[in-house]
Amino acid sequence: MNKITAVFSILLVFLTSVLSAEPMLKISALSGEVDCSVAGAPWKAAVLNQELNTSDKIRTGNGKAELLFAEGTSLKLKENSLLDLINIQCAAQKQNSSLKLILGAVKAKVTKLSAGGSFEVSSPKIIAAVKGTEFSMETTGDITEVRVLEGIVAVSELLREKEIFVRENERAGFRDGLLENPRQMNPSEIQGVREGYEVSQRGLFNARSAGFGGSETEKEAREIRELRSDLAEVKDRSNLEDKQDLLERISDVQLGKTTMDMHGYRLRTDNYVLRPQPDILQLLNITKREGGPDAGISSFEINDTFNKNLPENYMDVKIALRNNSEWFDNTKFPSYYLKTETAAIRNPHGDVILNEVTLTLPLWNNTASKYEQPFNETFKINSNLKWSHDYNASFQETYKDNNPLGGVTGTALPYTVSKPVKTSDGGFLVKDTYADGTYLEKYVYLIDESGAVQPLSDIDKGNLVWEMIYKAPEFGTRSIDLIVIPAIFGELF
Repeated sequence: MNKITAVFSILLVFLTSVLSAEPMLKISALSGEVDCSVAGAPWKAAVLNQELNTSDKIRTGNGKAELLFAEGTSLKLKENSLLDLINIQCAAQKQNSSLKLILGAVKAKVTKLSAGGSFEVSSPKIIAAVKGTEFSMETTGDITEVRVLEGIVAVSELLREKEIFVRENERAGFRDGLLENPRQMNPSEIQGVREGYEVSQRGLFNARSAGFGGSETEKEAREIRELRSDLAEVKDRSNLEDKQDLLERISDVQLGKTTMDMHGYRLRTDNYVLRPQPDILQLLNITKREGGPDAGISSFEINDTFNKNLPENYMDVKIALRNNSEWFDNTKFPSYYLKTETAAIRNPHGDVILNEVTLTLPLWNNTASKYEQPFNETFKINSNLKWSHDYNASFQETYKDNNPLGGVTGTALPYTVSKPVKTSDGGFLVKDTYADGTYLEKYVYLIDESGAVQPLSDIDKGNLVWEMIYKAPEFGTRSIDLIVIPAIFGELF
């Protein structure tokens, strides 16, 4: 669970909101119980042709869903599945996307990718990379099965070096801590994969596909080379976590950088993952400026308090919270769960944006077929309460605004959120407007080490950082101006 999205979702939505005029991904078919969590917001019933983006999640109860990408790739989710859209970068003829199947089963029919394109689906234990393939993945968390109907799927363990290539009509699995070698599927297995994912209630979406030339032998050789490269990149990303897990056994994790901000002021940014208490996990970003109106220390801080002391390897807690099958099994009780979460953003002048969440014991939700935690959440700017959010033991949501002319209570958000818009200086802006007439403007810029603003499409290039600026009437002419290294967020969330 992560309740900081009201403050910080701007980082997570920009990729798909401003880089392309056409939708990247839509729900093209659904049936039965299907829910979506958009940009970290509470789960809501999915609708046909609903657009989805980076950081969104989709889950099925007794239903199924089909997702269609702009360049033609399709995904079909079976019942009782949970899919995390880690990164969606897709347009006609171009695909670079990464998905995580936390639980359940998905079948992907991936359009042949153009040069430099990639498509990856991971489970809690393995990663599968493809270039143009039809395959399925099914996972319970500890066990994952991959079945291929067409093309080649490169499969690798996240924590070891072994990799295999699963070809047409073959299957491979990860169980008992080992990645099994591929074997042929029997006709009934093949038929089950072909027919077991069909979805009714179909929508419309203008998707296009890309070509992929060459002979079959040349195509396979080229595909294997590219898949090896994709797996290497994925492992490099996961190895960052592995190495920092090793460091975590000795000391706290820290990332830092000396740079310039977009206003020309020299600064140092430091990012930490800390354990101030045995049961608390803290993410801390500190921006130290040498000059200008924001000289001094600005900070972004998240404190998570758990139900018991944490293990040495904090990655175990990430897995327990996001991927552990205990949350979907009413015969077990979750090992780790949050008790409180506090997110605060501050500048040197004492201005603060504060999001606080207090949670109760996990309760089994029959409708969602998983454990959920009732909670109370408040959002404040300089001690002024803007809204509160309750999720009670009956799993009913209530929002309340803080309009001084009279409070309003209901299930709808008590404030409006503008669509992300590009700014004239190369960033983008999202504005929240509250019932009391005040607002919070959130600006994001991608900058290099000299402080020069870079195109948002360069997000994947190295040595770039975020400059994030928050403005509100309570701040007067001041603002909160932070420099953030993107990698730090992968270490906690």
